[in-house]
Amino acid sequence: MTRLLVLTVAFGALLVGCATPAGTGLQNTTWKWTASTTTQPASQSVVPNPDNYTILFKPNQTFEAKADCNQVSGQWATDTGNGLTITPGPSTMAACGADSLAPLYVADLAKTTNYVLDTSGGLVLTLGTEGTMTFKQ
Repeated sequence: MTRLLVLTVAFGALLVGCATPAGTGLQNTTWKWTASTTTQPASQSVVPNPDNYTILFKPNQTFEAKADCNQVSGQWATDTGNGLTITPGPSTMAACGADSLAPLYVADLAKTTNYVLDTSGGLVLTLGTEGTMTFKQ
């Protein structure tokens, strides 16, 4: 009887895990922007201070982001595959300085079309045909 109960609980947990909605791997993690690629012109770049460029995807389909010295919020949505749409909303408007990547960061988030969670705990956002953004936890 105990063995049957343990198997039933384990099977139930497996079913619940399989029923988790798409995009859950994105949620409840503060992702730090670490690198980007662009296709035109072809280039790769490293983000000098990833702690200044973060995003947190919340379960209610909203997000909070840090864009250098500003805070940004908005909405996100996934589809049945690995499609992802990020829609920036309200933002503080502090002047962060000439070297700030904040405008680029927010603009690129809005271009997101797909995502991949890699096995090393990273996140890669695809920006249509324009490039990628890489994040680490």
